[in-house]
Amino acid sequence: MPRRRPGALRAPRRPRPITWAGDLERVDRLSIDASAAVHLAERLSPDADVRPGKTAHRLHIYRSFLRQPGNRLRLVTSLMPSCPGCQDDDVAVARDGLEAVLETLPPWARRELSRLLADLDAEFARRTLPTFDPSRRLDWEGNPTPWWHHRAYTDD
Repeated sequence: MPRRRPGALRAPRRPRPITWAGDLERVDRLSIDASAAVHLAERLSPDADVRPGKTAHRLHIYRSFLRQPGNRLRLVTSLMPSCPGCQDDDVAVARDGLEAVLETLPPWARRELSRLLADLDAEFARRTLPTFDPSRRLDWEGNPTPWWHHRAYTDD
């Protein structure tokens, strides 16, 4: 009886192509399968930060911020941070939403979106200045904030 090689047993399995994924709108520079996983996560997640269409919108905000001319960029706070539609005007809050999506994705789609975000994050870290404002180190509940909140804003 033929057997599978031990290396083939340990090899990661590639998920089957999702047949209905071709009908969906692709998320910025992600494969069709990863885009389908993002759409599915947006529809099934109970998290308020993960809503249908928000991932593509937040990636667009992140990319458009990095497309601005100049060497050093400063973040701009949202005019109405409590408004769910306006809070993504702050790039750091949009990046928080992308991180929330990462936590809901399956591992293979998470890796693909992480690679995309790693390139954007490197550009973001290179073109923004760090801030030494201690109030940006903790959120309202006293938890440490991610590194992208520790960048200089226009009102600093």
